[in-house]
Amino acid sequence: MKRSHFSAIAGTSLLSVFSAGSLVQAQETASNLVIENIVVTAQRRAESIQETPVSITALGSDDIEKFQIDNVKDLSQVAPNVLFRTVTGGSASIAPYIRGGGTSDGSNITSEAEVGVYIDDIYQPRSAASFIEGLNVERIEVLRGPQGTLYGRNSSAGALKIISATPTEELTFKNEIGIGRWEEFYDKFYVGGSVSEDGRLRAGLSGMYRDRDVGRQENLTLDREVGEEEFKGFQADLYYEGDAFTARLKGFYSDFDSDGLWASALDPFSMTGSYEDFPFTSGAIDKLLSPYESYTTDKQYGTSLHLSFDLGESMSLSSITSWSELEDDWAVGFSGGVANAALGIPFPGYIELFERESVSDQDSFTQELQLQGEAFDSFVDYVGGLYYFRETGTQALESAIFFGPSSTLFDITTDSYAAFGQVSLNFTDSLAVILGGRYTEDKKQLDAMVGGLPVNSDDNFSEFTPKAAVEYQFSDDILMFASYTEGFKAGGYNGLASTAEALGTAFEPQTVEAWEVGFKSEWWDNRLRLNLAGFFNEYASLQQQAVTNEGVFITENYDAEHKGIEAEISVQLSSSLYVWANGVYQDSEYTDTTASGGISTGSLIGNQMTNVFDYQFAIGFDYTRDIGPGTLSFGANVNERDDLFSTSDNAPIGHVASQTLVDAYVSYGWDRWKLALSGKNLTDEKYWNTGFGFSVVQPRFMADPMTWRLGLSYQL
Repeated sequence: MKRSHFSAIAGTSLLSVFSAGSLVQAQETASNLVIENIVVTAQRRAESIQETPVSITALGSDDIEKFQIDNVKDLSQVAPNVLFRTVTGGSASIAPYIRGGGTSDGSNITSEAEVGVYIDDIYQPRSAASFIEGLNVERIEVLRGPQGTLYGRNSSAGALKIISATPTEELTFKNEIGIGRWEEFYDKFYVGGSVSEDGRLRAGLSGMYRDRDVGRQENLTLDREVGEEEFKGFQADLYYEGDAFTARLKGFYSDFDSDGLWASALDPFSMTGSYEDFPFTSGAIDKLLSPYESYTTDKQYGTSLHLSFDLGESMSLSSITSWSELEDDWAVGFSGGVANAALGIPFPGYIELFERESVSDQDSFTQELQLQGEAFDSFVDYVGGLYYFRETGTQALESAIFFGPSSTLFDITTDSYAAFGQVSLNFTDSLAVILGGRYTEDKKQLDAMVGGLPVNSDDNFSEFTPKAAVEYQFSDDILMFASYTEGFKAGGYNGLASTAEALGTAFEPQTVEAWEVGFKSEWWDNRLRLNLAGFFNEYASLQQQAVTNEGVFITENYDAEHKGIEAEISVQLSSSLYVWANGVYQDSEYTDTTASGGISTGSLIGNQMTNVFDYQFAIGFDYTRDIGPGTLSFGANVNERDDLFSTSDNAPIGHVASQTLVDAYVSYGWDRWKLALSGKNLTDEKYWNTGFGFSVVQPRFMADPMTWRLGLSYQL
């Protein structure tokens, strides 16, 4: 059943005559009315977002605060065609989706995403590594569409770039302390500045502590509430700026501990009628029945070094080196608790039929060399480089399905090598042609034990991914572009396989050919911004996972098509009122299948791609006014997303209903102080973001209900 109340809201809004624009917050300028052009590095060089021929949503530090971006999952509320949700294994990991591309089993060490997550240009191979709470974030960039040339590593659907602020010469201090729902307490701080007399050497330290009590859900079998979380993390930063040389050394640590992810069981004998009306065995999605104790613990630490050398007035060489260690452990009862009576057990109560516990360790190292500059009197802009990535990991999975125990041990090593380059040929001040390419070679070695049987596999995957684009600047305020881009994701192994043969047989690599046309514009003396994009993606051997009715998880390769139109608009209606909106309309389908390891059911052909909704629309506003000794600010946004399928088989259990979510904030700042009250999902909509099922195991996983925070901050 489609919801209609959001349409009424949108119909009476200030932007009902348009759809689309950048979420970059309008800043006060000389006229108080111009929308600021935020500078982005989507093409590995600094340029205005409106002059970048890429579909991109950028959020500055003010936007991040107002939109309550505490975790990357929050980007789903404000960026078009983006869906970041938790996986079905542990409460720390995320499954990022951009334009329908993502990952189906992000809690397994064998899985890799189609969306590359980068923190300060460093690839994060595990989705559990994407916490941003402990960072002093300067900017977030969401790049939609394949980024196979400049980013490459598993960025065939898009890329998420998180950029932390570089320490400045001036002393900076900010501390925010607050409370929230479920007796939450948090303290977030940043301090930085010069540590040398000449100001060349600077340091910074950011961190956060957050503790939340139980209350998110109630487990009736265990007779207690669940949802407890504790997070602590920090980043230390040392930056040196010379005349022709810069260096940035960082170290970080994060520690997340919670009582885990809990499944809400559907009544397997009452799943008739509309998928939205399937009854939960407990009576409600926030009531739980499993007697199995879930938990999640996640620790990560590492360091990175950025070096940059000016080799002349128009050439620079950069080196980016990183190392990180991740320990990610979790346990989940996936059946959510099945009634004893349903199994013929003559005792009251509930039993867990699908238990799984995971203990994993991952170590990653990256090295990138990058040369960029201009040549031939600025006729050519170029960037090129070499990239190396190595990941080693182990994971132990202990499972019990229908009381049958099983054990799987993984030891996997991935070495990835790449060479890339991109040139922009500036034929005139208005016309440029972009040509680029990347050659990637991935080597994977898997040593595992499944049911006591050894698995030893050694596989190589390689691909060249080109890019060609043309951009034309019709005027200072209007840019049009068209591009052809290819993306690549290496083959791999089905970490949920139940036999040695299935695990040891690698599934094929996937590729995507993407065509896109875009339009970026500013009107009304730069008070109105309108950006549009149309895209068509053609996938070959798309890696998709499904589960049989016997509980066997299989991975197959499918061809698919995905096309759509995206729009973003923002307008500074007055010096006080800023309004924005964005939306997408799209369509997708699995069109063919390619046998992986000689086995393919072809059962997905004709289905809708996972996590691709037909439409999504968001609208919001910010209002600021000086009152008394300070400034009052308040705003709200509404996001409506159509229903989608979270599983490739399009089964009713994984059919996610359409959603309308409302967020809002109000703050008052005076002198160096600010008091802010914010809330998410203010209508307290109870909904699920994924689900899967077989036999009497039919779980759904609840998304966050209404939350609020009240914070007081002080800044020098």
